[in-house]
Amino acid sequence: MSSRCNELTLLYIEDDDELRKQFARILTPRFAKIFEAADGEEALALYQEEHPDMILADINLPRIDGLELIRMIRKEDKQTPIMVLSAYSDKEKLLKAVKLGLTEYLVKPVPYKRLLTLLEEMASGLDDNRSNIDTIRLRSSYEWRVTQRVLLFEGRIIVLTSRETTLLKSLIDNINTVITITMIENSVWKDDGADHHISFSHLLKRLRKKLPEELIENIYGEGYRILSR
Repeated sequence: MSSRCNELTLLYIEDDDELRKQFARILTPRFAKIFEAADGEEALALYQEEHPDMILADINLPRIDGLELIRMIRKEDKQTPIMVLSAYSDKEKLLKAVKLGLTEYLVKPVPYKRLLTLLEEMASGLDDNRSNIDTIRLRSSYEWRVTQRVLLFEGRIIVLTSRETTLLKSLIDNINTVITITMIENSVWKDDGADHHISFSHLLKRLRKKLPEELIENIYGEGYRILSR
């Protein structure tokens, strides 16, 4: 494992005690610290308390399911790398997890060498993400400046209204993840309880006129998303 991993913390979630202890013995020397959890509820508490650099989780967990755990984490945290371990029979769950911004996955039985290689790659990617956290590169050579809340194309600022900016930010805050119209409306209109479907439709139409067609994807029956480059 790269020396970078020795500086990082890992949250490892597995309900099979014997398997968790076995993997923890392998992983502990390679990280600054390992936080172990046997179920989703314990894992969520550890995540909120310790803010680990990386997460390794079984997809089937008691108390809070692995898929739901990832969904809860991704509501606030789009950056922490998450790798899921799943059985082949969990294919449907795995596909849902991928939509939530999953970094990597492995199908059980997990080969140790492959696991260590992927964790090393995740650690390297974490360095890249942190060093460029203020600039998010999108499709078609567009860039989003996080601090300034500004969209650029080839260095030129794309002029947006306040609500267009808020709508775009809500999509970029959930980069590579499908979010529902309701979630976007709540972000733009601050969850005031009113029906904003028509307003949202007009707002999205105005925004899309200023952007390339492929930048904002409409996932039929689910919502919208923006993909990173």
